[in-house]
Amino acid sequence: MKHTYLTLFLTLVPFAYSSSDEYKTYQNYKYYILRGDRAGTERTIAALQKADGSLTYSDTRNGAEVIVAPTVEALFSDLVAKENLTTAMLYDDISKIIQLEKSISQRKKDFSWTAYYDIDDINGFLANMSETYPSMSKLIAGGKSYQGRSILGLRIMTPDHKENDSVKPVVFIESGIHAREWIAPATTTYFINQLLTSTDPNITALRDQFDWRIFPSVNPDGYHYSYNVDRYWRKTVSKSSNGCFGADPNRNWDYNWGQYSSSSNPCDYQTYAGSQPFSEMETRTLSSYIQSIDNLLAYISFHSHAAILLVPYSDSTEHTDNYDDLIKIGKTSLDYGYAVNKQERYGGPATAAEILYKASGGSMDWNQ
Repeated sequence: MKHTYLTLFLTLVPFAYSSSDEYKTYQNYKYYILRGDRAGTERTIAALQKADGSLTYSDTRNGAEVIVAPTVEALFSDLVAKENLTTAMLYDDISKIIQLEKSISQRKKDFSWTAYYDIDDINGFLANMSETYPSMSKLIAGGKSYQGRSILGLRIMTPDHKENDSVKPVVFIESGIHAREWIAPATTTYFINQLLTSTDPNITALRDQFDWRIFPSVNPDGYHYSYNVDRYWRKTVSKSSNGCFGADPNRNWDYNWGQYSSSSNPCDYQTYAGSQPFSEMETRTLSSYIQSIDNLLAYISFHSHAAILLVPYSDSTEHTDNYDDLIKIGKTSLDYGYAVNKQERYGGPATAAEILYKASGGSMDWNQ
């Protein structure tokens, strides 16, 4: 049976830190959309990063989105003019958005989907669901983090297949590999809740058909750091020899490691690929867990940026043997999503290399 691999993108400092560390506010940081010549956009981002190593950006199909610090605003304006780029400001002060996300007033007594929660709360939700629905679910660990946290998930299987659930096709879901993408763990915990509590026959049929292994946060240290210190932190928190810390865990898998959209600089805020493939405890232990799974049918990775669905490969325009099947599944998924929420799709289904940019060392390509 062929495996199915999809990546879903959804719309939306010091190494040693403590409770006394000040949360980075990002006050007066501006959020821009850049459009124009691709090479000019890349030169602009490179120059901004050289001036401010903590620049946060994301590549898009037609340009980039960048968060610009007050200290480099003048440089940003000069670069945009020099490269003949166009800009649109989304937010003039992103600290207001961060404050809204962190607002304690959104919280309810029980775990909900009206607020974002720290990693201990997410893991508490998983433990509570396994205790509430012991006949259908089990708390599982998919690995360990650099700081010693368990990468926790939930295995969901129906009672009538419990003794023989090993023969059921396994659907593996991971999210939160990029620490700052908080909506991804929120989405997967919501999905878990639906599988275990819904009486909708379409959902219960989906639940009963597969052996689900769902991991809301496979970068728990990074998520905790993003939640408590730096909202836009994306990497792990492993310490490098030069004093910088963290690597992009979605550039660290042992597949064409370090070739495209990957940095060899440990201080790179975005795409440092690690010192070697699987240098990060999170990817190394999670990959071992995945290799132990028999009858793996599908690997799904949730990210956040836009309404987009990507299929392998991320760093090549080569298509997998089951590419046509993946595209068919992807189109059905996107069409259904639009019917539900009327969210225009950003792109896809397609490979990341074709619709975005080439990126090596990702979990999806390794699992292919």
